[in-house]
Amino acid sequence: MRKNLLLVALTVAFLATAGLAEAGWNEGVAAYRSGDFATAASEFRAVVEETPDFAGGHFMLGQALMKQNDDAGALNHLRKAYELDSENVSYQIALSQAYLNASRFGDANQLLSRIDPNSLPAKSREAYYEMLGAAAAGSGDTGRALQTFKKQTEVNPGNADAWYRYGTAAFNAGDTATGVSALEKAVNLDGSDRKKVEALSKALVRQARESRGAAKKTAYNKAVSVAENLVSDNPSYENLLFLGEVQLGAAAYQDAVASLKRAAAKNGSAWYPHFYMSQAYTLLSQYDAAASSAQLALERVSSADNRKRIWDTIGFAHEKQKNYDQAIAAYQKAENQTGVQRVSENKRIAEENVQIEDENRQIQEMEAERKRLEEELRDLGGPPRR
Repeated sequence: MRKNLLLVALTVAFLATAGLAEAGWNEGVAAYRSGDFATAASEFRAVVEETPDFAGGHFMLGQALMKQNDDAGALNHLRKAYELDSENVSYQIALSQAYLNASRFGDANQLLSRIDPNSLPAKSREAYYEMLGAAAAGSGDTGRALQTFKKQTEVNPGNADAWYRYGTAAFNAGDTATGVSALEKAVNLDGSDRKKVEALSKALVRQARESRGAAKKTAYNKAVSVAENLVSDNPSYENLLFLGEVQLGAAAYQDAVASLKRAAAKNGSAWYPHFYMSQAYTLLSQYDAAASSAQLALERVSSADNRKRIWDTIGFAHEKQKNYDQAIAAYQKAENQTGVQRVSENKRIAEENVQIEDENRQIQEMEAERKRLEEELRDLGGPPRR
């Protein structure tokens, strides 16, 4: 926002119409136009000291200070200019920018709301909506931010950054469908900006999680495609991990394992790749591999809560293999009493079934022995006669 085109345009317009014979004014204007903002600030400071009620002097001093990143000084003089001439749109815009620089979004939102965008030059409205949207978003007015950024896209439909801001505002407001649609337009206009691509991929993942049936599959497939492009351009740990997560959600479990192995190779101390791999192996019914991957995650994690999650995964893998004692021990470490009770009951039933099977086998063996003896007796001609 520091190089806001609207503010630059209004400053140029102001300089074209303002005139003052006071010493230092022309020198300050010349220095400002040449980019020597330190000299400009010095000259304009002399002007306001000599003519403290001249709003234009405070305005230009504030502008020069803002160019030097002196936000506090700029805010002080721009507020003075506004107090002296509160109807001047240039002063309103400049003070709003100073408020934004100081993260005083509510003040900026309130001041910008006083301006009629139709009073601005057509080319300046887009920048005005950008400022107002940022102020509204920063002050928590998500509904207004969404409406304002939408207006910016209507002013210039070819502005990829405007579509990105609109999509992000919609995403933050919980309107996932609008967020995805706007971010897709942003990426179509500027697919080289990783920030836009990453925002789209995250929005698609949320859309997939919120969807059902074919819509869910479509959203996940789109997310996979976007994530694959991210990895193609930059196979970093973060991008590979994200691709693995998306593939996991898309039920492409083998592909997820491959991506997560690449991520793990990029960051040997990270636990997430191994944890997600354990989930992929579980869904592939490869429970030995799932337990092994979870164990690798356990060796790398430090958070107590995450350790419980991993122990829970290990418990499930052992439970599926009917390794009851190992499953119970893992569930206990996960503090999953439901899992402990379930496996303990399954173990009891399994042991009873084994006992019943042993008893049935003994009965079968006794019955087989009885039949054998009867057959032997028949072969001998029956029981002996008296």
